[in-house]
Amino acid sequence: MISLFSINVLKKQSLLIHGTSPRFYVVNGERKPFFFSEKGGGRLFLKHEKIFLKSLKIDRKNFFRVVQVHSNYVCVLKDPDILVSEVGKFEADAIITHIPNCPIAVLTADCVPITIYDPIKHVTGLVHAGRMGTQKNILTKTIEAFSREYGSSPKDLIMGMGPAIRGCCYEVNESSALPFIKKYSLCSKFIKKTEKNKFFLDLPMINRLEGCKAGVLIENIYADGPCTVCENHRWYSYRKEGKTGRLITLAMLQSRE
Repeated sequence: MISLFSINVLKKQSLLIHGTSPRFYVVNGERKPFFFSEKGGGRLFLKHEKIFLKSLKIDRKNFFRVVQVHSNYVCVLKDPDILVSEVGKFEADAIITHIPNCPIAVLTADCVPITIYDPIKHVTGLVHAGRMGTQKNILTKTIEAFSREYGSSPKDLIMGMGPAIRGCCYEVNESSALPFIKKYSLCSKFIKKTEKNKFFLDLPMINRLEGCKAGVLIENIYADGPCTVCENHRWYSYRKEGKTGRLITLAMLQSRE
């Protein structure tokens, strides 16, 4: 049994499958680590990949994912015949597609996994939004790719964020916080200064604001996912643990036919 994290507003979309893996799953009453490594590959990764896909009732052996590099590059998956291994060569931090039965995925362990769905154009996408990617506007770039490649209107997009480190736990130095302070006049909503001249950043809230600025309706944005540090017993956290596993966030379109 796998207790996946899912987003209610996206669960209502009958033609979209989505979910984020936990750090444990249960087999015959025994709890086992659900482990995905950052680099991927390997027998354990492939085994858990199959278990995860099966839990979502997806009849595929592998999902499509890119090499994540904390960039603002977006991979547009348009070729239905492309191999998983070919997609795995692209360096990007977002992936979008219109292809049904084509599971796409991102790996995270504190960074914000963002699932986007356009129910009008029937297109989905995933974003890996860490501090550097967020600073480089990876979410805006992805929304622009939806519009450019598929004619999506931002106001039609539905967006949800999975487990990620939140403002209660994500402490950074001044140089890391300064780009966001300079960029947003309302930064006090997601940046809190401490007495030690450190700052707490709330990346989900920053991405929520960025989504609104890019044209997504605020009522279509879910940004209240759990904190990976506060709930480390459920989710992997690089900030708290150092070397650790990764969570998989997956999205897949089902055919309209």
